[in-house]
Amino acid sequence: MIVTDIASNQEISSWNRQTYQRLKLPLSIGLRRQLFLAVCDDLNLRNQLADQLYRELGLCAANGSRNHQGYPKLVSLNLNLSEPNPLAQINQWLTDHQESYTSESIPGFQILGIENLTRQPAALQRLFLRHLQAIGHNLSYWELTFLLWLPRPWFYSIQQSVPEFWQQHTGFFEFEGEPTPLSQGVADTPQASYTLPPSTTVIDPGQEDVETLPGQEEVLTVESFNVETPQDNFQPNNVPPTTETETPQDNFQLNNLPPATETETETETPQDNCELNHLPPGTQKPSTGQTYLELGNHYRYLIEQGDASEENLVIAIQAYEQALQWSKFKPIEESAILNDVGNFYWMLSRCPNNDNLMVSYLEQGIKCYQIALTDFLAEQSPEIFSMIQNNLGTAYGELGHYQDLAKNLENSIRAYEEALRYSGADHDMVKYASTQNNLGTAYWNLAQHQSPVPNLKKAIAAYQEAICDHDTTANPQNWAMIQNNLGTAYWSLAQHEQPTVWLKLGIFAYKDALKYRKPEVDPAGYAATQNNLGTAYWHLADQLKEEYGAQAEYFKQCIRAYENALAIAGHQPHPSDQVLNQNRSPIPVNFDIIATYNNLGLVHFQLATQPQFSLTKGSKLTHLEAALHQHVQACMGTVDQPETYQISLNYLIHTIRAFSRENGPAGQSLALSKVPGQLLPEILPRL
Repeated sequence: MIVTDIASNQEISSWNRQTYQRLKLPLSIGLRRQLFLAVCDDLNLRNQLADQLYRELGLCAANGSRNHQGYPKLVSLNLNLSEPNPLAQINQWLTDHQESYTSESIPGFQILGIENLTRQPAALQRLFLRHLQAIGHNLSYWELTFLLWLPRPWFYSIQQSVPEFWQQHTGFFEFEGEPTPLSQGVADTPQASYTLPPSTTVIDPGQEDVETLPGQEEVLTVESFNVETPQDNFQPNNVPPTTETETPQDNFQLNNLPPATETETETETPQDNCELNHLPPGTQKPSTGQTYLELGNHYRYLIEQGDASEENLVIAIQAYEQALQWSKFKPIEESAILNDVGNFYWMLSRCPNNDNLMVSYLEQGIKCYQIALTDFLAEQSPEIFSMIQNNLGTAYGELGHYQDLAKNLENSIRAYEEALRYSGADHDMVKYASTQNNLGTAYWNLAQHQSPVPNLKKAIAAYQEAICDHDTTANPQNWAMIQNNLGTAYWSLAQHEQPTVWLKLGIFAYKDALKYRKPEVDPAGYAATQNNLGTAYWHLADQLKEEYGAQAEYFKQCIRAYENALAIAGHQPHPSDQVLNQNRSPIPVNFDIIATYNNLGLVHFQLATQPQFSLTKGSKLTHLEAALHQHVQACMGTVDQPETYQISLNYLIHTIRAFSRENGPAGQSLALSKVPGQLLPEILPRL
């Protein structure tokens, strides 16, 4: 759990938050014969951290209740300046409270106030160092854990003057912060022997659930660009179709997690790979490394079962990192653990309220994947090597959304291409197609920022390869997703060259996707592809200005596709009422509904107002009424979005003027009668 209480009083850096979690972990699991050193020059921060540890660990015992007689799992002792012997103070505490614990429930101890020795005589300072030397000699005989909080000068002094003590430490934790000068008053203040929280203080640790692996593939929506024009000859808005891609947030899975999209997962969990976990009863007591490994496996299991809370992810990461530090694993086992740690860091980057840490977590995940990728792994287990390369590629792609876009996308592409070297279609068609799809999406993203034509053609090639090697019977929805992506890549390329050719290919791809994207199976995917299909038909119609019959037909196809998209989304009934019951509640969709309203209205407007279509007066009015309805829907849906609202209102006013031109004052009156009253004060002065 991120330190929330201390954050409310003082801004805590991401380094300090992570260091705090690393410190809390070994204290919370009750290891014995442990000596931890924490360095913090900022006394206010130190006090807040120590207090947070005290309170949080106090709630870790006995299912949330404190130990036996109300004593916490961690006792805070302020160093006795007249006799600076931490061991003697611990002994005294244990003697005074021997009825409050058993041999199995001895608490840990944190020693505070060492900075106050600075103002004490040199003899007392030397005495303190001699006591530490004795602790270093005898620590192995003590069944307890204690933590020494040190300012940096005392840390250096202990390291140099008492090497026997320093060498015994089992954990070192360094916090950032400016040194706090000691006042005379602080130095002379009598110190209590130990502290306990007020009896009325109850802290609810709370655990916020976070979304880990969405059930629907992530959809990449390109920014819309709406053109406002004072003329009535509207052209299609440059509202590109959406692509649906396997992005990092959907790509990482642990063993036994249900797939959200085509993903690459570890086939064996670390606990199954490591013999340390299969010790028979009565054998040697597990080492520190084994304890950390088993702790990591426990939290990994919780995450697999769906409890991917921020706290569980942090503990799993830190437990595995400690296990790697304390134990020696076989190369493949180590890479498997590092892959999971990288996945956990990625999942942390998706946790809510972590905007400041997002980039840091992604970078740490990338480092884990990079360390896991060894030549030995590539030779001995090419499938695992390919899997980790795929994860590395998606992590780079995610990082590109926040910094160094082109560089990170290029890194992503290299990782995917490396993954494909070791994951041919003859090994695992699903994984191979998944990586090809990811590669295509990386090229598509890069094309939005540099060298569009060559990068889009590479994206198309990757999508085509993914489709060729994808088993539609095994997972038809993923095949349809890749077809949708291919259609969008064709659409994007049509914006740069040979628009008629590429748009027709894009339409074919979208239609292929709809063979499996049925409204009763995947309503959101069906709606997205129908919306994309409508945009492709509209742009194709705009290319055929001299072929009136074909242009009119493409406009009608465009209208049908947009209506299907809006109907399945539940935002309006389908004209034939065959696609969706009009009483059904709207479903979440991944495209801009307002843009679709306006686009549909503009297509009706073009059919009604462009003379080459030679429509009857009745047909023109029918299309104008349909255009009016769509723009009204757009206006009513954007009252809290001033810029988008004004664009929609302009379209609405142009449509009302077209009514007037077509049927005089009666036409204008008819149009105004269909406009909600709250819009009229803005419309009437502009007619």
